[in-house]
Amino acid sequence: MSLATRVLIGFALGVGCGIFFGEIIAPVGVLGDAFIRLLQMTVLPYVVVSLMLGLGRLGPREAAKLLGRAGALLAVIWIVALTVVMLMPVAYPDWEAASFYSTSLVEPTPEIDFVDLFIPANPFNSLAFGKVPAIVLFSLALGAALMGIADKERVLEVLDVVAGALSRVAKVVVRFAPIGVFAITARAAGTLDIAQFHALELYLATYLVCWLVVSLWFLPALTTAFLPVSYREVMGPARDAFVTAFATGNVFVVMPILADHAKKLVGRCAPDSEEATDSVDVLIPLAFVFPGPGTLLILGFVLFAGWLAGMAVTAVQVPTLISSGILALFGSTMAAIPFLLDMLRIPADLFQLYVVSDVFTGRFGMLASAVFTLTWSTLGACAIAGAARVHRRRIIRAVVVTVILVVIGLLGVNAFFTQVVSREYAGGERLATMVLTQPRAEATELDPAALEPPGEEFPSGLDRIRARGAIRVGYRGDDLPFSFRGEDGKLIGHDIDLAHALANDLGVRLELVSIDDAQPAELIADGSIDLVMSGFAVTAERASRMEFTDPYLDLTLAFLVADHRRNEFSSRDSIKAMTDLTVGVADLPFFAGRIQAYVPGARVVELGSPQAFFERTDDEIDAFVYSAEAGSAWSLMYPQFSVAVPQPDVIRIPVAFPLKPGDERLRVFMNTWIEMQRRDGTLDELYATWILGRRPEASAHRWSVIRDVLHWVG
Repeated sequence: MSLATRVLIGFALGVGCGIFFGEIIAPVGVLGDAFIRLLQMTVLPYVVVSLMLGLGRLGPREAAKLLGRAGALLAVIWIVALTVVMLMPVAYPDWEAASFYSTSLVEPTPEIDFVDLFIPANPFNSLAFGKVPAIVLFSLALGAALMGIADKERVLEVLDVVAGALSRVAKVVVRFAPIGVFAITARAAGTLDIAQFHALELYLATYLVCWLVVSLWFLPALTTAFLPVSYREVMGPARDAFVTAFATGNVFVVMPILADHAKKLVGRCAPDSEEATDSVDVLIPLAFVFPGPGTLLILGFVLFAGWLAGMAVTAVQVPTLISSGILALFGSTMAAIPFLLDMLRIPADLFQLYVVSDVFTGRFGMLASAVFTLTWSTLGACAIAGAARVHRRRIIRAVVVTVILVVIGLLGVNAFFTQVVSREYAGGERLATMVLTQPRAEATELDPAALEPPGEEFPSGLDRIRARGAIRVGYRGDDLPFSFRGEDGKLIGHDIDLAHALANDLGVRLELVSIDDAQPAELIADGSIDLVMSGFAVTAERASRMEFTDPYLDLTLAFLVADHRRNEFSSRDSIKAMTDLTVGVADLPFFAGRIQAYVPGARVVELGSPQAFFERTDDEIDAFVYSAEAGSAWSLMYPQFSVAVPQPDVIRIPVAFPLKPGDERLRVFMNTWIEMQRRDGTLDELYATWILGRRPEASAHRWSVIRDVLHWVG
């Protein structure tokens, strides 16, 4: 029985045991971790030794020829792979999309230290922390130095022996692959929440189409276009390596096997060239360093995330995505994806979807990387020996057929998800079905017209609240996401949640009073209401008429714009360059003043509310100034609009509770209470729920046969 067959059996048994036992089988994953570490322990030394040995055996002219021709081949492969990535949005249906507020809209783009990644100030430190590009540069430098040393044979002989020993160790460890694959797969199948894949069905289908065409058609076809070998000769003998890379999710572990197969192919195409065989030892490690097609396809997730969030990557952003993406992918993909999402201002929370998808795409990506390593190293080595022949028709056919197959496949995915798995937009429903996180207090709603001032017998609002047995809170209707009515007609929202928590802590009833922006100062001054809890921004004009507690939240000034204009309003320079700009504002002098100072030539129109902007029938108003946090919630109701926060100007607006001027006792109490909510995590929980849209998930066991079918365990 071949190794590939045994690995597949281990993989199938792991999936079956994971489904049967669920989380119970998770501890067996330790065996998988041990197996991967045993395989990895020889990899970095193998990279160093192979590069030094392979490059040291070559002359300067041969090395330059090798790297030049291999670089040209790599450029062709990159161009085709990136073209496939940019075609991925063809598969995405024309669905409405919007998202809750994301901190990535305002946070500075994180930086990747490319100097530290590529230049090894301390090679031993790079080895210790697995900085592969830096290790490769160090090894290339030593290999290049060996080329110019006359008495180098003794060193090369030692390196040859070490490389053989490392390869032998790796091959021995690979024999245990079926056991390691079983342990890795069993843990993954037993702990993975399958429900998480529902949001990724479209991306996974798109990725699989592109992966099939690039890895199983284009790379082998390109090889057969240059070399006198058949598809079966390229792919068949390497199936053990391919299956092992797929099952373990790691191409590192099969590098020695791929090197052996590449040398056999090179020996068949250029039997009399020792330089070609030595070149394989240089190209195999380099293939692991340079992002191959399997790695570049990961950039498709960034395009998917932008589409899913209603922030599709535009043509102007594509060059930035490609250039930054290629550099970032020299390092860890787990660092590259958050970096790219933040750089393009796509909600960083979607990175969690990438983590889930990587369970699926990571394995296929490793198989694609294994195919790339084999084909690129074989082609590059044969090119230096002159065994590769440029057949233009075959090469053009391979490229054209690749693009045609990808387009047909993606159109098929689009048609399937449009006609068969079509969905209705549910962002507004998601907002309307949210529930309070805090226990509900006994609550009633009062008619503001029937309120009567309590008189002057209470020196403090606290005395008035205790005498009444209720705290009377003013709120504004349709003030998303702070106070609004849910699907069942009940009041919900960030500040309504806080109001219930406040009433419970005081041990009194909650009386809710609907108010508008013109009423708070009057109703608070005569004691008709005790305070307002409805996302009230603190402005100089309001502070002159009311007293405020300490801020409990900061909002971010932003523009609400039509989806296709989001990028126009995402930078200070692009906004100031606009002519004939008309901006809508809420009925607040603060917003009007800010806009006049920011864009002196803009015409400002008071609309009163975001809804008036969304439901207008003309295009005379270009944008509406509002907070990014509240505007994101409104965009869920009107998904054809997006939030844009101009960079680098990020303007914060404090939010607090208005109180009666001079009521020091109530103000001190409220400030103390706000600090208590901050310290016990309540404010963080409410922010995550109502602003970021993260629903608290109830902890539950993963479904398994042993628990949910046989009921053998509780």
